[in-house]
Amino acid sequence: MTDPVAVAAQIDQAQIDVNDQLRRADTKAGSLLPLFSGFLAGVVALGTRPMPTVAVVLLWLAAVPMALAVLVLLHAVRPRFGDSDPFGFPRLVRFTGRPSELLSALADQEPLTSQAVELSTLAAIVRAKYRRVRLAVDLLGIGLLLLSVSLTLTALL
Repeated sequence: MTDPVAVAAQIDQAQIDVNDQLRRADTKAGSLLPLFSGFLAGVVALGTRPMPTVAVVLLWLAAVPMALAVLVLLHAVRPRFGDSDPFGFPRLVRFTGRPSELLSALADQEPLTSQAVELSTLAAIVRAKYRRVRLAVDLLGIGLLLLSVSLTLTALL
């Protein structure tokens, strides 16, 4: 038979770990957003001088993955609230102004089941955030590569 105290301790530790990963994913996404400012600075710098047509084309091609990366990063940091979730803090809003109903609902809920559901939901959110951050890094890399080629061609031609 499984020891409920041991299971509760494992769930508590897993929640701590997943919350740490969530903070890391949000920090990574937030730290990548300013890279787009560097891209815009490059565009402004290039716009002040005549450029070869191929460099202009590359510059516009660089803008596409860079803009997509920003959209992906914004999507990664956008809050997600499931109002219909049977567990977690979003459902608590339904009890605003009705604390006795909240206490009753919490008393009817199996604590370990609730924690396990919240943990798995949070883990899925973290995984999705990391996937978006990874995609944004790839898009930023492509955009920066195209921008650097455009800058090089502008300097050489």
